Amino acid sequence: MAQKRGTNFDIIKNLPSWSGVNFVPTRHHDIPKALDPSKQRLPSPFVVVITGASRGIGRATAKAFALAGASGLVLTARAAASLATTKSECEAAATSPNFKITTLSADNAAESSALDVAAAIRDEHAGRLNLLVNNAGILNVDKTAFGKSFVDMNVSNIEETMRTNYFGRFYMIKHLLPLLQAMPKDSSKSIINISSLGSHISGPLGYSISALATNRLSQRVAESHGHEGIFCAAVHPGAVVPEIMPEGAPDAFRDFATEDPGLCGAFLIWLVKQRRDWLNGRYVDATWDVDELEARKDEIVEKDMLKMRLVV
Repeated sequence: MAQKRGTNFDIIKNLPSWSGVNFVPTRHHDIPKALDPSKQRLPSPFVVVITGASRGIGRATAKAFALAGASGLVLTARAAASLATTKSECEAAATSPNFKITTLSADNAAESSALDVAAAIRDEHAGRLNLLVNNAGILNVDKTAFGKSFVDMNVSNIEETMRTNYFGRFYMIKHLLPLLQAMPKDSSKSIINISSLGSHISGPLGYSISALATNRLSQRVAESHGHEGIFCAAVHPGAVVPEIMPEGAPDAFRDFATEDPGLCGAFLIWLVKQRRDWLNGRYVDATWDVDELEARKDEIVEKDMLKMRLVV
């Protein structure tokens, strides 16, 4: 069941400058007209893998890419049956005449799941892959994740969160990268790792650490494979109220979750529909106005901004 969005826009807006939230003057909470998925167009054919697509941001992102003309979607969730609603919504939204959708069960914490996804792409989509959206992730295991005491914290909040959010993304990249590498040189071949503003600020410890590691992982992929035409970015999807509230989350948790779950997908279409090498390896925020972001293109490249580093 969908949760009511927060309305306290000032919580995030007033964060320190180093959080990056106000990197551009305008932050969007809903899908801006310029990014309406039905008005954007992907090259064709275009096959997308989206992990964690059964609800929330993952489901909305899958539907957005169907609207924008994706010819193929490969969607995962821990239980394939939970993808039924996502699948039907994508089939109804699809605009490509050759649209094909594949759903499968995948535990992001298990390397075997990445192998299963790669096999599905080869078997059902002729080995074609243009985009991996590493979205699957967990916030916490139990309520101790939101406590301040390391003594009282269940260590599973670190171990399981890292296995799912960091190792899971690494597994997908490792085993799907050969498919991207096999694509023609001028093809779109991108990896988007869903990260979080939580990588810069305090929050559930395991989640924050996994998001920070995701930012660095994205940078390393770009450094190692950018010369092959691989694009990789870490993307904060906006603050979205989860459909199932995490155990132990404070009452104020939902107050700052002011974004539409569909905003991220609309932003991602803009990000990958054409080459944006100036953002390769960087952290970006789906709430940022894209025109204002592009206005800083030269500055971003010259100063090598939006990357994790020590400020001295």
